[in-house]
Amino acid sequence: MKMRTCFALVLIVLLAACAGLNPNPGERSVDMAWVTGEFERAYAETKPRAEAGEPWAQLRLGIFYENGWGVPIDAKMAEYWYKKAAAQKATGDWADGNLAAAHGQAGYFNQNSDAVIAEYNLANLYYRGEGGVKQDLVTAYVLIKNVLSQSKGESVFFCCEFDGGRYFIQEQFLKLDNAIHIQLTEEQLVQAEKKIKEIEK
Repeated sequence: MKMRTCFALVLIVLLAACAGLNPNPGERSVDMAWVTGEFERAYAETKPRAEAGEPWAQLRLGIFYENGWGVPIDAKMAEYWYKKAAAQKATGDWADGNLAAAHGQAGYFNQNSDAVIAEYNLANLYYRGEGGVKQDLVTAYVLIKNVLSQSKGESVFFCCEFDGGRYFIQEQFLKLDNAIHIQLTEEQLVQAEKKIKEIEK
């Protein structure tokens, strides 16, 4: 009996390890909800965590507002929450999503990837200029250049490791970069490049 109990406990631990413990409480539950179309539940679970300052939740709340998932479409609210997530950058393995030998505050794991994705989504909003968000090609250009710089030619992990993982890929970033660049006037390009240099200082 004891041997069976020990085996069962070991099996549970192994299964948990395979599933991967998520250092952001609530994130997996939210992602499983919206992936299966339970948008209202996903929104309801995300909102208090976003308001508490957790980057993963702020990014998702922006996505929910932009797409009308569990809440009416509201581009201004999407912009608000994307800005919140984009501002949450930090240094260290925890912020970069490296779990081994890392530690940090629950809810802030992998926050740098969340920030990059939020900047990409903001760049898209400013490029399109719709739903009450004014088109701002200069800011869109600065944001997408920052995304390209920070992603370093790699795909950026977003979510859903339980479903094989979902990523934002370089092709998306480069496509938006090109679309924005085509629409910029020479004067706007000069303004944008000046802003980028100021950020890099």
